[in-house]
Amino acid sequence: MRISQSYLKKITLGASLASLSYIPMTSLAAPMLEEVVVTGQKRSESTQDTPVAITGMTSDSLEKFGFASANDISAQVPNMQVSGPFGEVQPIFAIRGVSMSDYSSNQASPIGVYSDESYMGAVYTHGMNFFDVERLEVLRGPQGTLYGKNTTGGAINIITKTPMIDDGTHVNLKLGAGNYDSRVGDLGVEGTLIDETLAARLAYSFSRNSGYTENRLGGPNLSSIDFQALRLTLNWQISENLNNVLKLTHGQNDSLANASRNEPRGNLDGGDGLLGVGGIVTGSLAQGDDSSGYMDNTGYSASSQNLGHHEVEDNFTGPLIVNSDMLVNKLEFIGDSHTLTSISSISISDYAQQQNTDGSPEELLEIRWAVDTTAFSQDLRISSNYDGMFNFIGGLYYAEEEMDMHNEYAIYGTPPDVRVAVTYPGATGFYPYLLDFGQLDQKMITDKTSYAAYTQLRFDVTADFGIDFGIRYTVDEIDLAYLNISREGYDGSPRGTYVPGNTSRYDEPFVPLNLGGDAGIAEIDVFLENLLSGETTVEDLVATGEVGYTHGPYTTDSSTPMSAKEQEFTGKLGLDYRFNDDFMMYASYSKGFRSGNFNGGVYYRERDFEDAYARPEYIDAYEVGFKSDFYDQRARVNAAAFLYDYKDQQFINVVGVSNFLENAGGSTIAGLEAEIMFAATEKLMLMMGLGYLDTEYTELTLSDTQTLNNPDDEVDLAGNELISAPKVSGNISIDYELYNGDRGYLSWNVNANYQDKQWYSAYNDKGGYENIKQDAYALVNTRMTWRGINEDYSVSIWAKNLTDEEYDGYAINLQAGFGFDYFQAGPPRTFGVDATYKF
Repeated sequence: MRISQSYLKKITLGASLASLSYIPMTSLAAPMLEEVVVTGQKRSESTQDTPVAITGMTSDSLEKFGFASANDISAQVPNMQVSGPFGEVQPIFAIRGVSMSDYSSNQASPIGVYSDESYMGAVYTHGMNFFDVERLEVLRGPQGTLYGKNTTGGAINIITKTPMIDDGTHVNLKLGAGNYDSRVGDLGVEGTLIDETLAARLAYSFSRNSGYTENRLGGPNLSSIDFQALRLTLNWQISENLNNVLKLTHGQNDSLANASRNEPRGNLDGGDGLLGVGGIVTGSLAQGDDSSGYMDNTGYSASSQNLGHHEVEDNFTGPLIVNSDMLVNKLEFIGDSHTLTSISSISISDYAQQQNTDGSPEELLEIRWAVDTTAFSQDLRISSNYDGMFNFIGGLYYAEEEMDMHNEYAIYGTPPDVRVAVTYPGATGFYPYLLDFGQLDQKMITDKTSYAAYTQLRFDVTADFGIDFGIRYTVDEIDLAYLNISREGYDGSPRGTYVPGNTSRYDEPFVPLNLGGDAGIAEIDVFLENLLSGETTVEDLVATGEVGYTHGPYTTDSSTPMSAKEQEFTGKLGLDYRFNDDFMMYASYSKGFRSGNFNGGVYYRERDFEDAYARPEYIDAYEVGFKSDFYDQRARVNAAAFLYDYKDQQFINVVGVSNFLENAGGSTIAGLEAEIMFAATEKLMLMMGLGYLDTEYTELTLSDTQTLNNPDDEVDLAGNELISAPKVSGNISIDYELYNGDRGYLSWNVNANYQDKQWYSAYNDKGGYENIKQDAYALVNTRMTWRGINEDYSVSIWAKNLTDEEYDGYAINLQAGFGFDYFQAGPPRTFGVDATYKF
């Protein structure tokens, strides 16, 4: 159904958990719930008539919850998590335990993000179009039929505002301010340029703050925001049946990057090496902090500096710059029985970040990330609107994307501390080669092309029973056109090239001084034990002499180009039955896949295709659910149960100073979720979401990163939980109308979301990864709003993370190479005031 303009002006509480709007009917005996129209199935239909797990939010709902960026999406969506290790412009999404742990900028997310039906491939652009939003839709589960890019986790649709022709002139203005010198603003102006023919909308948005992480070394705060964007939309009614909507969006971000937190794991009391020197050193470092006595490999002891959760001593973090230009053109012909639609898009974007990964005043690990992306896509589809039992959607899709990546990793500008012989005895042989190591210069160009043909058929067998059948054939091609990984001095002077050029048998930056191939030079007892037991062989003794850097002469040549081609059938079979007007059940099977990719991390020896390329990942998903209204349309419960058979999940594995893009052999995901909405009275609305996940790797073996000198050691991780998959998650929202008078009304919203313990690594608590997690936490937000009686203005005061909960959204174990665990802290409490005006 289409909600009239008069209804829209009465809406005070937008759709949230159940994709709905609550309309206070102050002149009637009881409040009602009203459906929101969504287009997640490429048709306009009520959420309650859509037999898929979908959460939709209108612009009113987004305003009520104070959504300011893509990172806020998960606050009211069950079984969804969002982390922002590189700020608000590059969110990493996880839905139902399907996540992306790979921080490489060339990787595609398993959660497809679409802006006005156009796929956004570059993950660093996913937050750039989140302004002037008309509606937001989150589809949970594999999308292997109707969407431009096959995804295993789900899809997020951002639908921005489009001006209506002959609807008058409208202006909306919003200004706000808050703590950390926060300033936000939105301006939208629209009107008809040519009667009955052409309307235009111009929207501008900006968001700035001074950053919430204090740098004890002085200078500006880190983790800041400096974002602005502009969009021009032209709605052209070419003829009675032919319409064209053109959207041009430019966004730019120039903030200071998120600060990294260093939690050192080198235990100076942890061994009896060097005659117990560890105990002496610990005493000299102790400052009353419980965690004193730990250091990273440069000797920095962040845990003894009494730093707060949002305090660092940072010598390097710099700008995070993103520029994004996107054109989306939708040409649509609406006939009596068919609709023809063309979605064309072009995007040009670039990303650069200066990150102090070691989170310290030392020069241990400092990275400059950079990538340029150019992409084009074209979707042509036809959909029917027959009166009978049968309807269909069919189409052709084409996309191409070129990514030019250039990263620089400067390591050990501060020499390693000699006390590493105590904290990591196995690393002592590394010491000579980390003195003035310099930096790794990584350049990589990939070209991706995708072709697809798809159709989804709908059979309304009876008025109550329907069948959906969808199938998609996809051809994905990816070319690794250029790859060069070289070693340079800290000043950029060339020293040697690993890829191509490393002719040794080692995929390592150097062969360390060791004893018998698997013991550090300080581990004489380990060497003798291995020698006597026969574990150390003659070949190992010979390898002891193969020491030094493994690169060859410096060159700018590329390694041998590689190509991969994947051809896959995916699709869906769904059944739904409506028992009455208020209760519908559905069951479905769907198959999705995520394209393979070349490793975007650092390695040191030219690899064969099997080791350089991560295979596609696949999900077979089984789901049953229901959608229901009851209590005279004052209550709604939508729920689903699902089971995933997950094969070859892709994720990044960091081992020492190497990155490996891995495929997990297999895993299973089982879960439940429910969305509940209840209009208790004319003044009180309650909403709730619940999620439960039971995840397990059924087949996964990775390197044991605790045995530095033996890369062949492995850990069996079968039985571990998946990454970013808390067992229990939930959210709740309470809306109450405090006052309603002749001049306006005052409303109050309190909402909260809860996340159970979750792991950020597939190792879980094995192999020294027990800290790479986030314990259970809850975030509470609130907003109080006064609205004028004609809905033409409003004033709000708000707070997010009201209890100032300290939590981490991302973590990596960097102990093997650098002696610390890396964390990205979530934002602290923020608060402010904003005002809107519309006419």
